[in-house]
Amino acid sequence: MTDKFDLPPSATHQAFGLSWFFPFPFPFFSPTLKKMPADVVVELGCLPPISPDATQTTEWAFASLDKVHIDFPTVAKILVSNGNRVQIEKYADGTQESLSLLLMGGAASIILQQRGFFPLHGSGVATARGAVIFVGQSGAGKSTTLGSFVQQGYKMLCDDLAAIRLDDNGVAWLYPGVPLYKLCPDSAEALKVPTSDLSRVKAELSKFIVPATGCQADEALPVHAVYELSTHSDPELKIEPQNGSDKFNILLNHTMGKFSFRSMGLHTTHFRCAIALANTIRIASIRRPENGRIEPYQLVKQIEADFLA
Repeated sequence: MTDKFDLPPSATHQAFGLSWFFPFPFPFFSPTLKKMPADVVVELGCLPPISPDATQTTEWAFASLDKVHIDFPTVAKILVSNGNRVQIEKYADGTQESLSLLLMGGAASIILQQRGFFPLHGSGVATARGAVIFVGQSGAGKSTTLGSFVQQGYKMLCDDLAAIRLDDNGVAWLYPGVPLYKLCPDSAEALKVPTSDLSRVKAELSKFIVPATGCQADEALPVHAVYELSTHSDPELKIEPQNGSDKFNILLNHTMGKFSFRSMGLHTTHFRCAIALANTIRIASIRRPENGRIEPYQLVKQIEADFLA
């Protein structure tokens, strides 16, 4: 359910299959190419107090029906509501870079949840078979794998947040996200990406922001496969298909913002969507050597051989 704005402002940006209005410059989302009303309105101002019936779901998040209140110390308080509204109250010492990370990550994932999407913490590429998504814990190599595919001529769809939605026929579609990906210094070196002119994700973090304008697919694609990335002690990369409940658990484990679903009354819909996805797409694990580096070209070719088989 969404609020109805009497006169929704015209969209200024687009991402995740939605049009967004920002009241300030936001270079990370793509600008809109035509005039249209915004699906999501971002506003600045004072927030109401946290609802007394809200449940604390993480260290900084409080969720209630159709609403999530995020209180991120030193950055901002954010209220995400009804799938169409993001209200922001900045702290005096909050930086724009930290606010931007919060908006295009946590806040965007909640908007997607509220609108019936299935948000995965993963990176996606466009292939001849459809969208291929890479999920995994932090440091598993999602962005590095994405960068390897981009260097081999593949179009990226998303990094970090994969916006999936089932259509009326039960087909899962992945929508283009933010046209950038993030690399740590070791990954940038392996991919031979110069970093001297790149911005850092945050001043205190070593990850670099790699612009991908012109390297991103323009349209949503049906999801063909999801690969869970991890490491093992063997010297070779191994790809193993998953079946049954293992597929379902991989999707649940890598859902972004999963702790808020129940408090928002969305957990039943989320479980049904996870079951539908598990039953219709290929899900496999990729285990790479923990003490060895695989050349980007070889990594792409081995994964490519699997999803094209």
